[in-house]
Amino acid sequence: MLFLSLLLSYLCGALPFGVIAGKLRGVDVRAVGSGNTGATNVWRALGPGTGTIVFILDVLKGFAAPYIARKLLGENYFDGIALCALMAVIGHTFSVFLKFRGGKGIATGLGAILGLAPWVALIAVVSWSLVLLLTRMISAASIIACIAAPLAAWLLHAPLAYFYAILFLTTVAFLKHIPNMKRIVAGTEPKVGRKPAVTAGDSLHARPSADR
Repeated sequence: MLFLSLLLSYLCGALPFGVIAGKLRGVDVRAVGSGNTGATNVWRALGPGTGTIVFILDVLKGFAAPYIARKLLGENYFDGIALCALMAVIGHTFSVFLKFRGGKGIATGLGAILGLAPWVALIAVVSWSLVLLLTRMISAASIIACIAAPLAAWLLHAPLAYFYAILFLTTVAFLKHIPNMKRIVAGTEPKVGRKPAVTAGDSLHARPSADR
């Protein structure tokens, strides 16, 4: 039953909603902006409407993993539930449907954390929102949320398996944002509110921009 839970969690996470949304608009999001398939690049490439929809879907697929695990394994199988949460993010980052490529796992990771420890997710979201309001940079907000989430899990005494899963997820996401941190220091990181990188009529094979 654990194997089935892990497999279903991976496949949920691997669903490439960003790519699907882009194709519906006539754009390959892997060929624009950062080249990532997650909500942030979709937001930049196709605008806030499509980006928000993809963000919500990515959160839901992360949330689905621990939910499925609880149904199949039981409420108290903390280790198995934590592993399923990790598998969802691994699926998003290394999607079998995209030749094992994907996004950075921020939205899916948030969903996974929401499924593990809702209060920790709430604190991460509040931290993310405040930093976004102050900086208008999604990447900066995500970096701070990556720091806030494991601290909150520790302070709120989440089950140890959940704490380690959250720590792992946020550490990986933090490391994936090193290029963003370099651009923030250089003053070249894109901010929310700029004109979308492409429109529905742009080529599917648009060349990647300089922030890739």
